[in-house]
Amino acid sequence: MNHDDQHNPYEQEVKVEKGQKQLQATAQKRADYAFYTAPNFKDVRFFVEAKKPAVELKHPDNYFQTIRYGWNAGTSIAVLTDFEQFHIIDCRYKPDLKNVFTGKHKEYRYTDYSDKEKFAEIYWLFSREAVLDNSLKKFTDALPKIKGKKTTAAAKDLAGTIDESFLAYIDNIREELAKAFKKNDESLGSEALTEVVTRTVDRLVFIRFLEDKLIEPNNHVSEWKSWNDFTTDCRRLDVKYNGVVFKEHPLLDKKGFAGAEEKMFLNICKDISNRNSPFDFNYIPIHILGSIYEQFLGKVVVATDHRVRIEEKPEVRKAGGVYYTLKYIVDYIVANTVGKLILDKTPKQIAALRFADIACGSGSFLIGVYECLLDYHKNYYQKKYAGRTEPLDARNEDFGLWNTGMASGDLP
Repeated sequence: MNHDDQHNPYEQEVKVEKGQKQLQATAQKRADYAFYTAPNFKDVRFFVEAKKPAVELKHPDNYFQTIRYGWNAGTSIAVLTDFEQFHIIDCRYKPDLKNVFTGKHKEYRYTDYSDKEKFAEIYWLFSREAVLDNSLKKFTDALPKIKGKKTTAAAKDLAGTIDESFLAYIDNIREELAKAFKKNDESLGSEALTEVVTRTVDRLVFIRFLEDKLIEPNNHVSEWKSWNDFTTDCRRLDVKYNGVVFKEHPLLDKKGFAGAEEKMFLNICKDISNRNSPFDFNYIPIHILGSIYEQFLGKVVVATDHRVRIEEKPEVRKAGGVYYTLKYIVDYIVANTVGKLILDKTPKQIAALRFADIACGSGSFLIGVYECLLDYHKNYYQKKYAGRTEPLDARNEDFGLWNTGMASGDLP
């Protein structure tokens, strides 16, 4: 916990969440503790959410909050505790306030710690040596499935993984948005609807990403009261982020464009806002978002005079679906190309290099390259300058990276 041995801030097995200062009362929540095991400090093994002893631990809000952390990050179980009680929370199923107690949770009280068998259950699940021996997966694999009818849509949705659930979710939003745009302007054809719907979904998801990552200090989605609020906000964000997502669209942002039917649009915003959504973009792995988006782009809106439907693109149907490169393959290829290329180079030398993914789909290889470069620079500065008290000289050759405008806020 004190990191007496793990001095490198990027390689610590216990990460304590510091309190976040936000401008609104509806501050984003973070898991109090995240546990990792060396050498993988990117994928969380499990979370611990700690409450005050005065709090009613077995409350739907507390279970929902804890399950939300684990489910979005892809961790199967988490811990919820107020120090008097210790609850092992099943995070395999989509967080839903109405079903938070459905999972196979386990409860302990502090008096159970004197019972050797009960204490052993906890120790051989969460101790460092147990986690290194893959205890969490063994425990999860032994859990029985949720009882009930699996054929219903609700049951399938509850049991869906984060990638399955989020893809189904944004597919549904796309269809609802297409109907909302068509309701306000029946002249919109298939191509125009596909354009405005895709860009609107891009903006909604990206704004939620900014909110959950605390890049934006205020909530946006939950505060909009009209379609005009949304478009005005996007114009402000365009100035701030200067990217394609918010860049003025020739139709969507055209003066006089009717936009989406307001009631339908606000219902979509209410559902996707961080107050109501089961999705937390702070914990969803970035490669999962990439693979979902690649599949999302494989479909288009098809419009008739009064109706809309979603179909796969002809080339996608012909190919039998959208295929994307799995993360472990991306990591292997990047490590054996970019990783070997930059080995033993200084940041200034690396800054002169350029990397391209000429067949870019979801950007998984570019993200892999970026992570590889970040890791290399973190380790480089940590090894070379760890323990140094005087400020680093910006004229040092290592700071050629900074002078090229490629510096990352993650570098020391």
